[in-house]
Formats: sequence, structure tokens, C-alpha cells
Amino acid sequence: MAFSKSIQKVQAPMSCQMCEESSEIKWKCLQCNFFLCTKCQKLHLKVKSTDKHAIIDIKEIAFYQKQAKDSVDFDNIPCEIHNGQNCCLFCLTCEEVVCPLCIATTHNKHNMIQLDEGYKLTINEVKTLNSELEELLLDNVKRLSKVDSLKSSEDSKYESEKQKILSQDQVLKNEVDHHTKKLLKDLEDRWETLKLSLKEEEDRSQKINKDIELRNKKLYQALHSNNANEVFNTFKEEKRTTQLRTKTVNPTFKRLPQYVPQKIPFLVSQHGELIDPEDENSQDDFVFKVIQQYKTELNFVENLVCCDHGMLWIDYGKGKTLQKVQPNKESINVITNLNIEISDMALLPYGGLLLCTKEPELKIFQKRTSEVEETKYSVAPLISISVHVSVGNKIIVGARNKGERAFPISGPRKVIVMDLDGKKEKVYHLDSKRKPRFSVPRRITSDNDDYIYVIDILSEEDWKGRIVALNSSNGVRWVYKGHPDMKKEQIFQPNDLVSTKSNNIIVTDDQNHMFHILNKGQCIRYLKAEEFGINLPSSLDIGIEGLLYIGCGTHEEEPAEAKIFTVQFSGF
Repeated sequence: MAFSKSIQKVQAPMSCQMCEESSEIKWKCLQCNFFLCTKCQKLHLKVKSTDKHAIIDIKEIAFYQKQAKDSVDFDNIPCEIHNGQNCCLFCLTCEEVVCPLCIATTHNKHNMIQLDEGYKLTINEVKTLNSELEELLLDNVKRLSKVDSLKSSEDSKYESEKQKILSQDQVLKNEVDHHTKKLLKDLEDRWETLKLSLKEEEDRSQKINKDIELRNKKLYQALHSNNANEVFNTFKEEKRTTQLRTKTVNPTFKRLPQYVPQKIPFLVSQHGELIDPEDENSQDDFVFKVIQQYKTELNFVENLVCCDHGMLWIDYGKGKTLQKVQPNKESINVITNLNIEISDMALLPYGGLLLCTKEPELKIFQKRTSEVEETKYSVAPLISISVHVSVGNKIIVGARNKGERAFPISGPRKVIVMDLDGKKEKVYHLDSKRKPRFSVPRRITSDNDDYIYVIDILSEEDWKGRIVALNSSNGVRWVYKGHPDMKKEQIFQPNDLVSTKSNNIIVTDDQNHMFHILNKGQCIRYLKAEEFGINLPSSLDIGIEGLLYIGCGTHEEEPAEAKIFTVQFSGF
């Protein structure tokens, strides 16, 4: 009664929504959503077009609202594929509602249940997803808190380390100044000593010169005197002083030293260096564990896309083989096998598979018809060579000029972003200097923030490549060309890439048998695939269950049994 009184009190100032005169509101028409007085309520029921409407006492509004909330209409669920058809059953195999035409075509022989049963199952799934999203939100809040804490601590550390560097810089400057003064003083002392030695030798030499000149004069006079006694006496005197006979002046001096400046590496070693600290969580959180491996009948799993119910689309372009497969123990069951040559593929939100066939228009394998059909996605006059569908449902296509071969580069190379209607929203083509941004945009992925990452192949001879990260303003965020620890003879040859839920990028490098894990352009870790029993890792995708799927190649002498690995990973 308290509730009804509060309702009446709130509605009292309101007039009847039919006569707009009476303020005694006592009824509500559920179909018209009108509040009525008693007089209009009776008139409303007499009108032929509204005589079937449900009119309730306003005191019972809360009860009817709860009842409406609890009741579910299963009679008016239109089919998304067949116009004019209402869905009548729930396909348990595909987890979607279906109409009679759907059952007769695509869902023939599938497991069907009643709509109300499917609704209950779906409600439980939605509750689970809702719970997962709440957990994800909580995790994200914790992550933001951790980032904020880390930012604060690292900001303080930045100032501290900066002061240490500047302090060491001043210490070194003082040491250099001190050493400079010492060098100059030593050089000056040595110079003064040398000057004294040189002066003494100079005086000695001049004295010898005077004595020699005097003796030489006496000898000359004796030779020209015709006085025998003078000749004898001069000879006798010269003989007594024979020890002063002229000798070549050849003094020995300790010469001035030469200044040899030290090389830069010596200074660096004296100054110090920046050393990365051990990540306190890196060892505990990082997991990369092979769960299972499967053999295919292909030479090379060139492309791999995870789809519904744990199934995979795999492709070997050279062999013109596109397959939908179901992993089963150590082998796989082929569900669909198509004879078509593609260069890349991507899954649309509603399940269709986009295909790049090196033509201007992308093709699509329709789930409902099991046929390859034309699409509205076109890059004409170029041809498509790579495709990706982002979390924001953007179609991102790598394109080049027409021709059998990608090299030599003779035309435009672009990355084009479209919406689901095929309308072009952005084109990445030239840089700020009007030079081509790409050589061959071979593979594309994007992260949770819709940032785009492109494998750009630079050379046909060795398939040398790089990772180009794009921003939303037609610019480049960063470029990755390989880890610095790679040997000089190793060439970075990226094959495929995928973004993790943490927005890190995993890149396969098949010829070097490596995985590169990137964060904001830095390689935070690289793994040797052979240590995990994986050879020639090529294609990548992450399934809805969170497992990493890796498609591999084979060597020429090996049988056509290219493997697919499932890997449990965390920490990146």
C-alpha cells in the first residue's frame, strides 16, 4: 500500500494522456504506454483498434514490469540470413538460432534444441562472459594501479639515476682536470730539464770550438814560420793535448714525451653504463609451453586462422590448398578442402572467411553456402596480397601493383583500411618526404587499441624484412629490424605476427627458427623455437580459448607432414 500511495502521489500532478483534463490517473495501457483516467480507460476499450490492449491498474505496474521482465518472446526472432523468416530452433552445433530454411541448407543434420532451451544455455554463456568481463575489468584496474605505481617509482628512479650520472660526470671532469694539470706540469718539468741540458751542451760545444780555433791557428803559424824550433815546440804541445782533438758533437738527451689521448671506450668504461635490472616477475610469469602438436598433409602451413568450435583454416598457397580442419589427438580431420591459391586470409565477425587471391577484389568463403563468392572489398587498380580484420571490425588490406612478381618494385604499395561496407577510411602509402612507406606489406595484424602492425618484405633474394607499426595519423610509431644480439650473418625474415591481449606482438622468424616478442618496438624476449621442438615456425593465430597456434613448414627432403603446434603462454 505504501508503494501505491507513493505512485499516486507522484502521478497526481499529471493529467490523463488522452483527455488531458482529469488528473485522477488510475490506469495504464501497456501497448500505448498511456496513463489514463477511468473515463478514458472505458473509452479506450470501446475503440475497435485498441479494444485488445492490456490496461492495468497503476497499483499493479511493478508486478507487470517484473512479469514482463521474466517473460521472453520466442515468436518474433527474425532470421539474419533469410528475410521474412522467423527462427524456430536453436542449433546446438553452431550455437545460433535458425529458421526452417537454415535447417534445410547450412544446418542440415546438426543437433537442434527448442528455443527456450537454447535461450537458457545462451543466458548461462552470457552470464559467464559477463563474469569474465568483470574479472577482466578488475584485472585491468589492478594493472592500471600497478602501472601508476610503477610510473611513480620509475619517475623517482629516473631522477635518482640521472643525478648519479651527472655526479659521476662531475667526478670525471674533476679527475680529467686534475690529470690534465698533472700532465701539463710533468711536461713543463721535462721541458725545463731538457732546456738546461741543451744549454749546457751548447756552452760546451762553443768552448770546444774556441779551443780548436786557437790550436788550429798555432798549427797554421808553425807551418808558415820556417822556424824549426817553433814547429818542434808546437808539435810537442799539440801531442800533449791530443785528448782534446776534435770530435763530432753527438749529445744524448731524454726527449719530451708524446701525448697519446685515450680512446672513447676507455672513457665509457670509466664513466659507467646503463644496465637493465632483473624483472622481478619475468621468470615467474613467463610461460611458453607446447601443449599438443598435429600433423597435416601439407608441405607448408603458410596461413592459419582460428575459427569456431576449435576448428582452423589452414593454407598452402603454392599447393593451391585451403582447408578447414578439426584437430584430433595428434592428427587433424579435414572438414572442407578447396582448390584455390591465396596469399592471405582473415575471419569476418559473422564467420565468413575473406581471401586474398592477388586480384583487386577480395573473395569470401560463405559459411552458409560453402561457396567462394565475390565481395564489395576492392583495392582496384591494385591487387590484394594481405588482409586482417581488427577488433574494431575494420578490414585492413595490403596491396601492390598488378604483376606476377612483387620485385622489383615498380608501382605503389599500400595499406588500406575499410569499414564493413567496403568504404575506404584510410590509406597508408607515402611518408612525409613523399617516398613509398612499404616494399611488400606481406602480413598485417592489430592490437586491442586498433594500432596496425605490418610485416614489410624488403628483398626478394633473402626475404629480409621489418615490422612497421602505424599510428592513426598516417605516420610510423616505430620500426623493428631484428634483435641486436642476432649474428651478422643472420637476416631477420619475419613470416607472420599476432597481437596478444597485453598488446605485445609475437613474430615468427622461420629461417632462424625464432620467435620475437615485441613491446613498443623493443624486443622484450626472443625464443629459439628448436628448444621447444618447433622447426620452421611460420603462421600464427590465437584461439578464443587463449592458446597460441603455430603453423610450420618442412624441409625439401621431408614428407608433406607440416606440423601445427598449440602453445600455452602467459607473461606477455
